[in-house]
Amino acid sequence: MTSLPAAPLAEQLSELPLGRRPAEFWSAKTIFRHGQCDPAGIVYTPKFFDVFNRTIEKWFSESLALDYYEILGTRRIGLGYVTVSAEFFIPCKMGEEIEVFVRVVKIGNKSYTLMLHGMKGGKEALRGHFVTVTTSLDTHSSIQIPSDIRQALVAYGEKTNI
Repeated sequence: MTSLPAAPLAEQLSELPLGRRPAEFWSAKTIFRHGQCDPAGIVYTPKFFDVFNRTIEKWFSESLALDYYEILGTRRIGLGYVTVSAEFFIPCKMGEEIEVFVRVVKIGNKSYTLMLHGMKGGKEALRGHFVTVTTSLDTHSSIQIPSDIRQALVAYGEKTNI
């Protein structure tokens, strides 16, 4: 297991004010569209998980310099979620923009944990917690995190650890 200098668990799970985030954090912005919202214009809960997943895919290529689709397709390595949860602090509505920041919390032998912070108007609107296990898509069993993925996760985690 790779150890990142870690804040206490309570702090890891706490809100991420904009003033506390290092400039090295990678982020992606998204605007919520009509089809993602209920009749009152509030974003449907499952749509947040779509946003988080798209953010993670983009983070792989833009920040980690790894081709997410090549990992799954050509290399046949699964990046499946074992645990997924979210906390919501501020409602998000149609037409609003959030910026999602990615944080590496833990790197194990076969899994890693990400925390995603969705910021709106300078405040954390939502937070996603993702435990991802690496698997063989041929045998559907867990495998060691491949060295290139591990190295990229460690480098990002060290660069952005608060």
